[in-house]
Amino acid sequence: KKKGLKPAMYVANHSSWMDIPFVCHVLGFQNYKFIAKAELKKVPILGRALMVAGHVMLDRTNRRSQMVAYKSGVQLMKDGVNLVTFPEGTRSKTGRLGSFKKGAFKMAQAVNAPIVPISIQYADRVQPLDYAFPAKISRNRPEAVVRVGKPISTEGKTDNDLLEEVWNTIADDLPESHKPAKDTPVGAN
Repeated sequence: KKKGLKPAMYVANHSSWMDIPFVCHVLGFQNYKFIAKAELKKVPILGRALMVAGHVMLDRTNRRSQMVAYKSGVQLMKDGVNLVTFPEGTRSKTGRLGSFKKGAFKMAQAVNAPIVPISIQYADRVQPLDYAFPAKISRNRPEAVVRVGKPISTEGKTDNDLLEEVWNTIADDLPESHKPAKDTPVGAN
């Protein structure tokens, strides 16, 4: 932990497996851990790597696992470790921004850490949902673009206000094809 530097919660939209390497490339060698779904433990090589590296694993169907993940995340941030998550909880099937879950925002608020919004554009075209590997590069296929926004303070904000501010910031930075559908609620239950 470096003196004077506060950890942050990085949150990004999620439409492709490629989102993870794109975020890693942008963040480089900073001290960070991902909050990942427990199902990834079953993926050969990746699952073992996530466990050995000490990333926060979350079983979305188990309330106890959710509390353990929350406490682990808060402790990591207290220890000066940045966290990265995709608050939609799963990849978008349409490429459009979905509703956010509150867990990441509650973790950041617990330690007064800022939230850094990340907008990932066209990752779903680089590796579509039903592709096992990235698509072949072509002139007709747009390149992915990753934009890191300005940190958003968590101090003095309600869960809902903070979630909405971050969601809108990410949505505003997405191309029309990735913006949320009109009826998409900001927060999920």
